[in-house]
Parts: sequence; structure tokens; C-alpha cells
Amino acid sequence: MTHLLVAGVVVLRDDSVLAVREYGRWSLPKGGCEHGERFADAAVREAREETRPAVELGDVAFVIEVRNDEDEHHLQVFYEATAEGTPRPNDPDDEVERAAFVALDTLGETLRYRSRVLPLRKWLDTRTTGYHSFDLEKEPAEIE
Repeated sequence: MTHLLVAGVVVLRDDSVLAVREYGRWSLPKGGCEHGERFADAAVREAREETRPAVELGDVAFVIEVRNDEDEHHLQVFYEATAEGTPRPNDPDDEVERAAFVALDTLGETLRYRSRVLPLRKWLDTRTTGYHSFDLEKEPAEIE
């Protein structure tokens, strides 16, 4: 089994959230931690790479544990963050097609990954740190 450490950000502006479009799907800005890198440092680096504006981190918004059908186990930490400026991809891996703020009332339509949408909705409702576990071998990956 492969274990992956991932860090990301939740940047709100008005009634929208910063999102990136990669591989034809919208998601929150996030990416893998490099060897020895702290989650917070990875979140800042990945947000800068995927969306260009510098971000300032706040508290942890939510933690996600995901097992998928490819025998991977992910631990993902998402931070509340703020960012100035217009998002534009600056991805050295050339995976991000677009970065933009998407309306919160379209969650489930634009952002479809259950393991992002459900924790984000819960955090938006409570504004408290939460832990969420998903087993994609037994449940669907996307909102239906």
C-alpha cells in the first residue's frame, strides 16, 4: 500500500471558494508533501504553484483520510487561508488547467469529489476543525 501526505487550502472570497481545474475536474488547491516538508509549508507551496497568489494560512479547516481502489492511502490536511490577487495557474507539473473562484452554491456541481465537498460543507457550517474518512473501495468518489 502506498501512503501519501497531501496539504491544501480553503480560500473563501465573498460567496465563493478558490478552486483549480486539473484532469478535467475542479478541486481545492492541494498537492503532495515533499520529503521532510511540513503540511503547512506544503499547503503554501502548492497554493502558490497552482493558483499563483501568495496565501496566508489560518487554522486547520479539516483533515481527510482517503483509501482508494488503487491501493493508496492518503492523509490530507486543508488549511483555512486568505489570498490576494487574481488566481492563475503557475504549475510546474503542468497539471492545472485553470484556477478560479467558484460559487459555494455550486458545490456538488463544480467540485464533485465527495472527499472534498462533504468536509468543506461541514466546515462552512460549523467553522470547526473536523476529521473525515472515506473508503473509495466501498463508496462513490463523486457526488451523485
